[in-house]
Amino acid sequence: MVLAAVVLLLEGEGPPEPLGLRGFFYGLLREVAPEVHDQGENPFALGFGGKEGAFWARVSLLREDLYGKLSPRLFALEGEEVRLGKPFRVRAVLQEGHPWAGVTTYPRLFQNPLGPDLPLRFHSPTFFRRKGVHYPLPEPRLVLESLLRRLEAFGPVKAPEGVREALLERTTVRWLEGRTLKAETEVDSVGFVGRVVYHLPRAAEEEQAWLWALGRFAFFAGVGAKTALGYGRAKAFALGEGRK
Repeated sequence: MVLAAVVLLLEGEGPPEPLGLRGFFYGLLREVAPEVHDQGENPFALGFGGKEGAFWARVSLLREDLYGKLSPRLFALEGEEVRLGKPFRVRAVLQEGHPWAGVTTYPRLFQNPLGPDLPLRFHSPTFFRRKGVHYPLPEPRLVLESLLRRLEAFGPVKAPEGVREALLERTTVRWLEGRTLKAETEVDSVGFVGRVVYHLPRAAEEEQAWLWALGRFAFFAGVGAKTALGYGRAKAFALGEGRK
């Protein structure tokens, strides 16, 4: 029931390229878990970021068995050269000590919910498949449905029907700040980047636990479409950071 996000610290020129990162990761999958390609929901998400001289790439794994197969290969990359659209040297491999690295379990996602407000920051363009196009607005139902679908696919529990209805039908937006940003996919796309505070009115304790579990799950799973290209990278932020 482990989820893990492993970060590769990189040396090289320019950031990793989305298609190059995905190609590199799929190469690793073909070696250790070729059956993953035949599944509907991806049990992983990718990401990248940083600045000149300090770029990084991220592999997040939503299944414990996949983490067990891939983590030895990932940690063995330290000091090696990898090609993520362009060549990089892997300076270090981290699963803690970096803002986008971490390990948890599915039960921990549900512990200590922080109330009926869920603040999420979308760090890379986030969009959703909607009627055959990419839709960039982080509407509550689209965000929570995306997260709920993947959590139920790989986690040990399903949301009770009453909780599901509350999350998808009652959650609203209390506050939003952001913009659209171009996303490099196979077709021209834009996605949302910025901060949103979602609010579940009259939230019972179990509903709050699920709301916050989904928010914490976003750190590992990403939100929306094309998470295998690094899009939809999101995590909760402290409410005090929201309004400046």
